[in-house]
Amino acid sequence: MTDRSLWREPLVHFLLIGLALFLFYRWVAPPAQEPDRIVVDASAQATLASQFEAAWSRPPTEAELAGLVDSYVRDEVLYREGVALGLARDDAVIKRRVRQKLEVLAEEESSALAPTEAELAGHLKENSERFRQPPVLSFEQVVFDAPAPGDGSGAALEAAMAALKQGADPGTVGRRSMLPGRAEGRPLDLVAREFGEGFAQALADAPTQEWFGPVPSVFGVHLVRISERAPGYLPTLDEARKAVTTDWENTRRQAAVEANYRRLLERYEVVVEDGSQGPEPR
Repeated sequence: MTDRSLWREPLVHFLLIGLALFLFYRWVAPPAQEPDRIVVDASAQATLASQFEAAWSRPPTEAELAGLVDSYVRDEVLYREGVALGLARDDAVIKRRVRQKLEVLAEEESSALAPTEAELAGHLKENSERFRQPPVLSFEQVVFDAPAPGDGSGAALEAAMAALKQGADPGTVGRRSMLPGRAEGRPLDLVAREFGEGFAQALADAPTQEWFGPVPSVFGVHLVRISERAPGYLPTLDEARKAVTTDWENTRRQAAVEANYRRLLERYEVVVEDGSQGPEPR
């Protein structure tokens, strides 16, 4: 075979391409760190110094920086030896910390782009119940102790209701209480947190400008008159932009973490102890 025909052989071309790729990789790839060599370069020292400054509001002295480097080296030595002995293999704390780091990386990858107006508008529409504003109430109340069987409190409540409907001063009816006699402009969800869900629901469905009850709460029973009720509503994007943007970003981060996990899971066959298959990639 002549030299000219040799250069035409596909095998020769393949070997030359492989050699070129090998030499290129050796040229651009960073040198692998030796397993028994610990390098604390300028970047690592700068990170240690910035962490110190963030904690103490001042840069470290030379002696303090040397101590930080010593601690870094100690951590690295003991970590490597522990890994070599297999001590990290079944450590739940280490696994959880590595998982958290991977999830943070997935979240950061998803946060590069700001949402568009269309994305925010769509998120508001698809998740309208998260952003819907509750009704707002103003009401008066009179508080009584919760009635017990046979104590005659039911008759007292009926008499108090009749007096209120005839125009009696609410301050002269019921027991003394630290609760305000009048509440102004209270969102219904705040009423629920203060008095309980049942109390709030009773006020949500009640008529205005007339006394009704008794309504039980965590404080006793109440006679209530609603003076004003503004209905709940879904805000516009401009009104709720900050809340919608924050919720959109949180939703995107969670989706990125889950998508990254599902992508990684496809590389593994998961078998639980009884031999059945583990979670299927979706």
